Amino acid sequence: MTSGKPDAADTLHRPSTNFAAFAVGIPLGILLLFLFHKGPLHRTFLYRYIERPVEGVELIMFCCALGALGAKYVQSLLERRAFRVEILPPWTGRPVPLTEASNLRAGLQRLPKRLRNTFLVQRIQAILDFLCQRGSAAELDDQMRSLLDGDGIVLEGSYALTRFITWAIPILGFLGTVLGITDAISGATPEVLEKNMSQVTDGLSYAFDATALALSLTMITMFCSFLVERREQSILEDVDREVERQLAHRFLRIAGDSGPFVEALRQNTQVLLDATGQLVERQAEVWARALTENERRIQESAARQQDQMAGTLEAALKNTLQTHSQWMTAWEKQSVERGSKLFEQLAALASVVRDYGRDQQSALARVGEALSAQVAALGGLQQGEQHLLNLQSGLQRNLEALAGAGAFEQTLHTLTAAIHLLTARVGGTGVSTVGRDPANRSLSPQATSPPRANPGKAA
Repeated sequence: MTSGKPDAADTLHRPSTNFAAFAVGIPLGILLLFLFHKGPLHRTFLYRYIERPVEGVELIMFCCALGALGAKYVQSLLERRAFRVEILPPWTGRPVPLTEASNLRAGLQRLPKRLRNTFLVQRIQAILDFLCQRGSAAELDDQMRSLLDGDGIVLEGSYALTRFITWAIPILGFLGTVLGITDAISGATPEVLEKNMSQVTDGLSYAFDATALALSLTMITMFCSFLVERREQSILEDVDREVERQLAHRFLRIAGDSGPFVEALRQNTQVLLDATGQLVERQAEVWARALTENERRIQESAARQQDQMAGTLEAALKNTLQTHSQWMTAWEKQSVERGSKLFEQLAALASVVRDYGRDQQSALARVGEALSAQVAALGGLQQGEQHLLNLQSGLQRNLEALAGAGAFEQTLHTLTAAIHLLTARVGGTGVSTVGRDPANRSLSPQATSPPRANPGKAA
């Protein structure tokens, strides 16, 4: 468990704005005085308010106040940034034991230094330190109120320089007025008052310029201080609400009347935890030794088993190789015998194929000769067919010629009549008188011949 007291290196303090007041304010005041006395502001109407040394001191003090307020405003921006960072782990809403406070406090140390200097982180760290030191959350509310009041006092004290400057500027203005009045009336005599009254009045007007400048600068300083202080007060209020939400009810609390009993119980629990821790450590050592011895034995047994397995595998591999060698030799002999038989069968088959090829070649030659004879016969048939086609065409031409003449049918009838006449004459015993009659000769052919066809129809 982490010690309840914070380390010296972990204790952080809020940065002071006094250094920024002098480091920024004095150079700024000197620059403005140079602009008024030697620069472009020398010819303006404002130069009359910066003419005397007292007024220059007022301006420098005003610039110092502005430097301090500006530094506090920049610091307030960083304070606001701390609210956007997850400083503590998310809380589920259920109370956790106080031992969690040390873990949360250790987590704060991992934050950047500029965040650890803020009101929020310092408030959370102070509460966690209180819980780690007390070991109880019974008085946490009083501690939170005390821290709130302490932050308010710190905030109030941070404006000490600004309030001093706000008080000192009017005093310097009155001092400048007094010095101006003294300078104005120191050389005033009745003769001077009678002759040149404006000299005294002009001196008095310049004397009151110091007071006017002081009052103006004081009003500006007070207004700026009010704005910055109001902003920081709102930051403290937000810090109080955030701490209330994150830590007020985060840890377990025990009633105050049972404090002695709880303390005794806590001590007994702590003693029990220490004894349990020692017992667990011794038991862990015993287990470690037992595991180491067991691991050594397992390694030795594994080595022996590995040697035995290697010997067994070696013998098995030798037997396997010997058997395989014998089987390969027998298989080689069988392969040679079968190969020789196969070669003999292939030689016989080759001779048979060669003889069969010769027979096929002679048969193919005879088939080729027969095909040649058939081709020649087909050529003769083709020539005869061509001759018949020529005869047919000639007969067709003759028939067409006979038909064109128109005498074929008449010639046929004439031939028929002549044949009948010859037949009648050859068949008779003698020459008939009737046949000799010129009239009968002329009539017999006409009686025996068929009627002639119309030559026009024949044609």
